[in-house]
Amino acid sequence: MSGNKVPQKGKRQTRVLLIGDDMRSFLASARSLGRLGVEIHAAPFDWHAPALASKYIKQVHYLPRVGSWTKSWLSSIQGLQEKHKYDLVIPCCERSLLPLYAQRDRLSGVKIAHPGDLAMTQFFDKIETRDLANSLDIAVAKGEAVDSGSRADLLVERYGLPLMLKARRSYSAQSLEVRGDVVAIKSKAALERALAAIDDENAYFVEQIFPQAGEASGLGVSVAARDGKIISAFQHRRITEKPGGGSSSVRISEALDADLLDAVTRLSEAVRLNGLAMYEFRQSVDSGEWVLLEVNARPWGSMPLPLALGIDFPAMFLDVNLPENRVFKTDYREGIVGRNLMLSLIHYMEDKERSNRYFPLFAISETLKHMWRCARRVEVSDSFVWDDLRPALFEYVALGGRFLRRSKWFKQGKPERRVLPSRRDDQQYVSLGVEHQLDSQFDKQPEKDRKVS
Repeated sequence: MSGNKVPQKGKRQTRVLLIGDDMRSFLASARSLGRLGVEIHAAPFDWHAPALASKYIKQVHYLPRVGSWTKSWLSSIQGLQEKHKYDLVIPCCERSLLPLYAQRDRLSGVKIAHPGDLAMTQFFDKIETRDLANSLDIAVAKGEAVDSGSRADLLVERYGLPLMLKARRSYSAQSLEVRGDVVAIKSKAALERALAAIDDENAYFVEQIFPQAGEASGLGVSVAARDGKIISAFQHRRITEKPGGGSSSVRISEALDADLLDAVTRLSEAVRLNGLAMYEFRQSVDSGEWVLLEVNARPWGSMPLPLALGIDFPAMFLDVNLPENRVFKTDYREGIVGRNLMLSLIHYMEDKERSNRYFPLFAISETLKHMWRCARRVEVSDSFVWDDLRPALFEYVALGGRFLRRSKWFKQGKPERRVLPSRRDDQQYVSLGVEHQLDSQFDKQPEKDRKVS
């Protein structure tokens, strides 16, 4: 089992650069590796993210925005590597993983934690994932690739309504600021409009809703693997999701299903997975049948639950890339609820069917109940952990500020304006009047002049 580790005398402390800033995969990774004695540096997208308050983060580096000036961002990563000599760079999301992987041969000395070449090809393109699953006789929902010339009437005849229109990639190295759409289509007319609006003829596919009748639940099987061989696996079931679909705020641990684990094992072996992946399934409540939806082959949002139960995926990820032959826990408690309290409260606040008049009382009530359940050890928190309280406290304050802004705008009859991550880096360059030259400047600058914080 992994645990706190003190560097051996005379041996340099392992140093890692974590890229990201969210309260789930990024913060879970920082806490896990920090407890191992790893020196953690962070390169966030949001300079004010509560996760950056973690006591396990030694330094925070403020870089150019990856979606605005990707070459500059990559050059800054190179500069940080030259200055701090990282043993490993861990991208905690696709926005950072994709450009780093695409330019891996040009980044001197930068060791990037990624799931392997085959996994990058097969798991970051949903059509490739579907094709691989079909070749292994693993069930997926019925569907096909579409473009602006596809006929809506034929698609409705084949797959029924509603159906899902999905981007085959969540992000691409060429478009890091815009997430690929996943849209529920409820009418033939809506499908016709959506098809006509497609501007990339190789970017979308339709998928039949599974199951077509009855209820279904979302399942996740998470694994760490070394060269295709699974080190440890964990299964959870979604309890509460964002209204209209999306990320889960409440989930529960459960025993590994033999059939799901077999499918995950075959997929991991097929791509020689060398890192982390969370396989998402949808299962019929009535029949028990299931289909594979997609694979997240990088740190994922529900990671705090297995970490709280002793399944230390970030430490496994580190060991896959910097082998020290650690022994990891593989068994865990079933029936334990993992709750992202802030996400639950945000989902409540964003529900247009419900008044926010009593939201403060609801938030206090839910917090107290959550703390009581955690004390009884039937529930664990994504953000509140006793050895690192500041991120959760900062997040709570940020939620209060968002509620006050939202209330003010609604009283004025205006829609909510989402506060975007800080653009101080962008503003700095704009104020110098060189933003249009920035990428070329970073290409031409000598190594010693590259921007690092």
